[in-house]
Amino acid sequence: MDGARLWDAGPYYKAKHRKSLGDVAGLFDTVYVSFYKGLGGIAGCCVAGDTDVIEELSIWRTRHGGRVYGMWPYAASALAALRLRLPRMPRYYRHCVAIADAVRDLPGVEVLPFPVQSTLMHVRFSVDLGTLREHVAQIARSEKVMTFGRPWASVGPRLQEFEFQVGDATLELSAEEIRDLFARLTGASRGRKLERRKRP
Repeated sequence: MDGARLWDAGPYYKAKHRKSLGDVAGLFDTVYVSFYKGLGGIAGCCVAGDTDVIEELSIWRTRHGGRVYGMWPYAASALAALRLRLPRMPRYYRHCVAIADAVRDLPGVEVLPFPVQSTLMHVRFSVDLGTLREHVAQIARSEKVMTFGRPWASVGPRLQEFEFQVGDATLELSAEEIRDLFARLTGASRGRKLERRKRP
């Protein structure tokens, strides 16, 4: 199982299907998980499986240069991320659902998939790349909010797609505030200046 986003999808499986991460992972012989996607660790991953499979995997990891000395910062980062952010996943998921509900009827904005199934969704903006970059820079200067760096994919001259990951920084903005920012990105609204709130 490629479970790079398994942590992010856990709250969805629990809420919609009453399945734990163990229930989902138990369907597979091996499970790969990421320590940076969703969790925000420096880098790295882990593979769980039967002993014989992991022993063979360890050999191939070494052959591909994976047994690098000095990897302890990655392990420490992964442990810290698991302790800090894994308990927050349900909150990230609820906020992601609220944001998707708030923005999905905006002209020029599309949310994929809908309903969202993790703490991440894809967002498409019907706007040309130059205009979008201009609006991103304006919002960054005026609001001190970095909305997006670059598109995950330019689907066409006037269609840009982004991965939108809900995390700690996103929790500082309400779903309605994010709706307003999205409207400004497409040029549908000049919007109003955000009232910056204290971190919850």
